[in-house]
Amino acid sequence: MTITLYELAGADRSLRFAPHCWKSKLALAHKKLSFKTEPVWFTEKEKFAMSEQPLLPIITDGDKVVSDSWAIAEYLEATYPDGPSLFANDEAKVKAEAFHQWLSTALSKHVPGILLLDLYNVLADQDKDYFRTTREAKIGKSLEEFAANPEKHIQGLQAELSSVRELLAAQNYLGGENPDYRDICLLGTFMWIATLVTTQFLEKDDVVYAWYQRVLSDYSEVIPKSVVA
Repeated sequence: MTITLYELAGADRSLRFAPHCWKSKLALAHKKLSFKTEPVWFTEKEKFAMSEQPLLPIITDGDKVVSDSWAIAEYLEATYPDGPSLFANDEAKVKAEAFHQWLSTALSKHVPGILLLDLYNVLADQDKDYFRTTREAKIGKSLEEFAANPEKHIQGLQAELSSVRELLAAQNYLGGENPDYRDICLLGTFMWIATLVTTQFLEKDDVVYAWYQRVLSDYSEVIPKSVVA
């Protein structure tokens, strides 16, 4: 039975922007698994009520329902061991989990200021009130005020990438010779930006930019044609 990935979408259902959903999509592609996707608006939680929790991504695989991008990665690795590995060994898995947590906190805090208003503008009309109310309550100001200086947030993102830059100066991928789940996590975060804005968020002479070009090519089967390095 084909795996189904449920992921957040804009008013144009072909627009998929959510970073954790991207991580799961890229993990499925990495494992060379057949899957289909189900676009979901923020206010369509009934579509994935079977997961008994409110957040995406989730996958269904037959009768199995798995939520959370990290749990999905673990499930895919355990259930489909014959495909390319997301974690080369136990040490790589420990590093990947730590990297996943760092991305979700330290690095990702710089991203909303780059794209929040652009994201709001592409949402389905029925999602806009929900999105504005919940996000403005969290950030304590209007979307317009928060997104008034995207360059400041891009600079913060670039500075936060210093440890990634050091690693990629010595190897082509965060996983070493080949991409692993750490590369998938960072690419998923970058897809959050690249699917919503045209602003350049990496310098072209940066080793992280060279890595970005490589992984876009490696996972080109699931990358929208509109996204270019």
